[in-house]
Amino acid sequence: MSRTLGIVGVGLIGGSIGLAARRAGWEVIGVDDPEVLEEAAEIGAIDRPSNIKEARDADLIMLSAPISKVRKLIGDVLPTNALVTDAASTKNAIVQEARQKDLRFVGGHPMAGSQLAGVTNAKADLFSGARYFLTPTDDTNPDDYRKLAAFVRELGAIPTAVEPEKHDLLMAALSHLPHLMAAALLKVASDISPEALSFAGPSFRDLTRVGASNPELWSDIMAENAPALGEALGTFAGSMAQLGSEIGNKQSMERRFHEARKAYDALGGILIEDTGSNVELVVPVENRPGIFAEVTTLMGSNNINILDLYVRHSNTERAALVLTLDSEAARKARELLHEAGFNAEIQD
Repeated sequence: MSRTLGIVGVGLIGGSIGLAARRAGWEVIGVDDPEVLEEAAEIGAIDRPSNIKEARDADLIMLSAPISKVRKLIGDVLPTNALVTDAASTKNAIVQEARQKDLRFVGGHPMAGSQLAGVTNAKADLFSGARYFLTPTDDTNPDDYRKLAAFVRELGAIPTAVEPEKHDLLMAALSHLPHLMAAALLKVASDISPEALSFAGPSFRDLTRVGASNPELWSDIMAENAPALGEALGTFAGSMAQLGSEIGNKQSMERRFHEARKAYDALGGILIEDTGSNVELVVPVENRPGIFAEVTTLMGSNNINILDLYVRHSNTERAALVLTLDSEAARKARELLHEAGFNAEIQD
């Protein structure tokens, strides 16, 4: 494969792809509004601005525009002999559109992003170590798949093949349904009392954090994935109804929570290195600049590998940084943190 990449839609994802691709030796041209392309060129996300006509002659075309525009763009890039991919978070409808247009196409979805939007927030290492779904079909040319998988590796990501229908069901369950749950939980709490959210603890805040996501973006995503999301929502509603019928049965509820914990532990084995001896180290901290860096720098300077981390908020002034560590490393980490003035404890 020669090395010309045409990016149609140079926002956060498209710009990050451009930065990583240029670092890997690709010539990158961008198609977007003039002001966006000017910013993209300034930060080095593209070599130069271009247009859809020139992009058709690229070796690889990346469609990274908003999800509702991708199917139209499939028609806009024709005629072309280029290998075409996209970065949308739903796949089945887009893959079917490309198949109908007889396009050389392999769908893609990088599992990486940011709360910040726009090309000015693009990063060359956004995809480093991230899962990157590719959705080949029975009609996909094996060479095209191999070429795109190789490109994904050049971005620093890990290509993972999955059927388009299964991809959309996975995203419905793992990403889209939680956003609906957050919206529902926030409404329930607000209807009980307008002041309810000021009383909320960390578990409620963690569960509903995604409720603050971009409304336009997420309504767009859910509309595109309506069939799979409807299926996941129906299954969830049935599960909630069954749980509701068992609330008064202590043994049944205990069994349910044991099953949930087992499933969560299995999920943790996918998300982090599962040695069978990982533990969580909880580090209460004040909300002040540089506090997280103090903790992580202390770990790094003592050769302690952080397998995963997240922030558990309690209020605007305090939070807890939760580190997932190997159990042996956790004991050393706790001692180091205590010496540094942090009240860190291993969570059972």
